[in-house]
Order: sequence, then structure tokens, then C-alpha cells
Amino acid sequence: MKLLIVTATEAEIKLFKDSCSDLQQKHAINFLHTGVGMAVTAYALTKEIVKHNYDLVINAGIAGSFFRGIKVGEVVMVQHELFAELGAEDDVAFIKFSEMNLPGPYNFKKAKVLRGAYYTSLKKVKAATVNKVHGNEENISAFIKLHSTEIESMEGASVAMVCEAEQIPYVQIRSISNYVTKRNREAWDIPNAIKKFE
Repeated sequence: MKLLIVTATEAEIKLFKDSCSDLQQKHAINFLHTGVGMAVTAYALTKEIVKHNYDLVINAGIAGSFFRGIKVGEVVMVQHELFAELGAEDDVAFIKFSEMNLPGPYNFKKAKVLRGAYYTSLKKVKAATVNKVHGNEENISAFIKLHSTEIESMEGASVAMVCEAEQIPYVQIRSISNYVTKRNREAWDIPNAIKKFE
């Protein structure tokens, strides 16, 4: 199996990367660090899969959770992903892209799930990909009401879009580094979230 592990930054997967020599002997594993955000992720991943054929793409990294039922440090699997900010403003209302009768990908609900006890036992979540992580309580409440998502990242839907367009099986796994609240970096636990990928 030829496997590509995609992360925004090397730091998010470094502990696993440094300790996976046994796995690399059994499988052809490549790593791609795209940079943070939708655009650079879509570009870097497309460029990579044009050059190489992969049997599976794993998108891994940290994320923020809107939902207190998910613990900081918990690893979750994304089963539904969307570009949350794609749409239009109608005064104070937001019109979702899916409601505008325009062509193009918006929702991704068919992420392939890896077989095996560890992966299938992960909590399954709905995720939103955003350009701007949330840090305002009023905006957070409105966002949750509009999209009913449990976590947010800045790259997930881009990976889903590229993989579905190229018909490559993929899965997205996220470790929760913080709750999405009024911005408070002191409450984030990025080291612990990263350690979960060791």
C-alpha cells in the first residue's frame, strides 16, 4: 500500500514520523506538509498526487472543538466535512453555498474509513473548514446554530475535495488541542494534542 500522510505543519506529526520506521518497512509512506490553510493545502496536495499514485491519503492534525463532550487531547475521525464560509451574506443572514444552486463541491460526506479496531473506535464527528478560527462568543454561537459542526480546522475540506475529485480513498483524523471559545491561547494544549499522534 502506498500511503500519504498530509498535515499542515511537520510539528503536528513529528513524533509519529520519527517513530514509524517499522511501518515504513511494511508500507510505502510519504509525508506532505502543506502549510496552514485551504488554498496552500489544495495546491500542495494536488501537486503531490499528480506526481505519485497513492492508495490512501490520511489527513492528520490538531483541531478546535465546539463541543465539550469531546475532550482536549482526544483523537477523533471526521465523517462529514464542509467549507463553512462558502456562501453569501443577506444582510444579517448567511446563505449557505448548498442553498445557492451553484455548481461545485461544498459538503463531503463519504470519507473512507480505515479498517481496524483503533480507527473504527474513534469518535466520529462533523467538521468545518474555516479561513478564520473562531474567537468571539456571539459568532461561535451563530456558527454552531448554522452548521451544527463539532470541530473546526483550516485544511480538512481541501483534502476531501482533492481526494474525492481524484477518487483517492482518504480519512481525516484530528487531535483536539482546544475548545473554541473567546480566544485564550493559555487554555490550548497543543503539545498534548500532538503527542496523541506518537
